[in-house]
Amino acid sequence: MAGAIVLETLALVVWNIGTRSPAALVRDVRRSATSARAVLMGFTSFLVGVIFAIAATILLLPAVPDKLEQLVPVEIFTFVVALGIEYLIGNDLRAPLSRS
Repeated sequence: MAGAIVLETLALVVWNIGTRSPAALVRDVRRSATSARAVLMGFTSFLVGVIFAIAATILLLPAVPDKLEQLVPVEIFTFVVALGIEYLIGNDLRAPLSRS
């Protein structure tokens, strides 16, 4: 379960939606809509985040005994925990990437 939380945290770090306000998100989307490079970077970060989220779900499957009833609540729980972790360390993880 810890591995799934780490992967979901990485997805949220890549998406950068946990620590960004909704107004800043809308402003950034509007500003980058005119740049083909920004749209490509946004699409790439979306795909990388989706890959992390899918990997987290696959990693979580063996830990859930009754998949039909318990997978969704466990998945929501792990995403909420990952959101809290992303809030605490997300900017620190993104800082080295923004310098390069």
